[in-house]
Amino acid sequence: MTAADLDTVAEVAKTAHAHPWSRRLYADSLAAGHWARVLALRPDAALDPPHWVHAPRTPQGDWLLGSLVTMEGVGEGHLLDVTVAPVHQRQGWGRWMLRALADWGRAQGLAQLWLEVRRSNAAARALYARCGWVEAGVRKGYYPETAQRREDAIVMRLDLCPAPDATATTR
Repeated sequence: MTAADLDTVAEVAKTAHAHPWSRRLYADSLAAGHWARVLALRPDAALDPPHWVHAPRTPQGDWLLGSLVTMEGVGEGHLLDVTVAPVHQRQGWGRWMLRALADWGRAQGLAQLWLEVRRSNAAARALYARCGWVEAGVRKGYYPETAQRREDAIVMRLDLCPAPDATATTR
């Protein structure tokens, strides 16, 4: 993700989330040096589905499939935001980004990745679980729901360095 991507990434977030990140949050993440990436695909007129004609594009003209932002610190990573453009949802791109995130975390030597997800976001929770994330706790009233109410966050963890196999022996 670069500064040139920020307008498009923020617009996609508005269409994908009830409580989207602002352009400024993405810009602040870039300025802070967080691992921020876009998933883009070069157009192919022979292969692209016709309904993609109105799908978001990067400044370079590629299809913007999604984006993610992760903060690294103290041997762990914290997934701050992940978004798949609505026209590209349920096609495996979210799973692809989560795998790329895990690969990056392992390459950085991180032990775990963490995230918070709205309790009501069953689709995201199921995706995370399919990708190996486990529920680790609850943050009460973490997310704004309305001006008067807040929603709990489910804290999830992905272990990147598995515990040693208890049945393994050394010779």
